[in-house]
Amino acid sequence: MGSQQKKKGGTVKRMKVAAATTDVTMDVDLLDCPVCCYPMRPPVFQCTVGHTICSSCHEKLPKKCHFCSRPRVSRCYMAERVIESIKVACSNVNHGCTVRTTNYQKEDHEKSCPHAPCFCPETGCSFSGSTVMLLDHFSSKHDWLCPQVKYGYRSLAFGLKVGTTVLVGEDGHLFLLNVKLKSLDGVISICGIHPHITGSKFKCVMTLTRHDPDYSQTTVIDVRSTNLHDGLPKDCIPVIVPELALLNTGASALAKLGMVLGVELRPQ
Repeated sequence: MGSQQKKKGGTVKRMKVAAATTDVTMDVDLLDCPVCCYPMRPPVFQCTVGHTICSSCHEKLPKKCHFCSRPRVSRCYMAERVIESIKVACSNVNHGCTVRTTNYQKEDHEKSCPHAPCFCPETGCSFSGSTVMLLDHFSSKHDWLCPQVKYGYRSLAFGLKVGTTVLVGEDGHLFLLNVKLKSLDGVISICGIHPHITGSKFKCVMTLTRHDPDYSQTTVIDVRSTNLHDGLPKDCIPVIVPELALLNTGASALAKLGMVLGVELRPQ
C-alpha cells in the first residue's frame, strides 16, 4: 500500500492507496529465527525491546529474551506481516519453475517441485534439467528412441537390441529401459525417472518371445524411481535373458535373433 495526502478543514490527512508489487533485495537470513535458525512463520514473539523469536523456541525456552533477558511479552505483528508478504523464488527457477512462496514454505515446495533436476546417465554427459528438458536432451543429443506408452496395455513391442530406450508415459512420466550383454547372458532393466526419490509406483510386465527356436519368458517387476544423479541405478531388479536364448551371440548380432521384447506398464 502507498499513501497520498488530502487536505480537509485546514489539516492534511494521509490516505492509503493500492500499490503495485515491488521487487526488493534483502538478506533472507533476517527471516530466520535467531535461536534455531529455521525460517520464522506466524506467530512470532518479541520482548519489550523488540527482539524476535519463533513460536517453537518461544514455547521451549524461558520467558526471557535470549539477547537482553527482558520478558517476552507479545506477538510481533509487524514481523509477521513482513514474513507473509515477502515471496522468494524456487531454487529450480533455472529449470522452469515459476512458483514463489514465503520463505518458510520454500523448503516444503522444493521437496515436491516437479521442476527439480534429473540427470543424464550417459557416461561423460553432465546435463541436468527437468524431466521435460531431459526428454528433449535424450532425443536430440543422444538420439535415443522415445516412444509413448499407454498404461495397462502391452503398447510397446520391438526387436531386442543392446542400448537405451526412453518410454514416455501418457501422463509424462519417463522410464529408462536398458539392455546390455554380459559374458553368459543378457540383462534388461527398467527404472522410472523422477526428481524426487519415491517408492515404486509402477509395475512393468516384460515379455520375451522368439519363434525359431521357440522361447517365451514373462517377468513382472516393481519399477523404482531415481533422478539418475549417480547414473543408472545398481539395485534395479533385472530381467535375465539366459545364454540358451541368446545362443552365445554377440551384441552386434543380437538384433538378428528375432527376439521380441514386449513392455506393459501398470500404475500401482
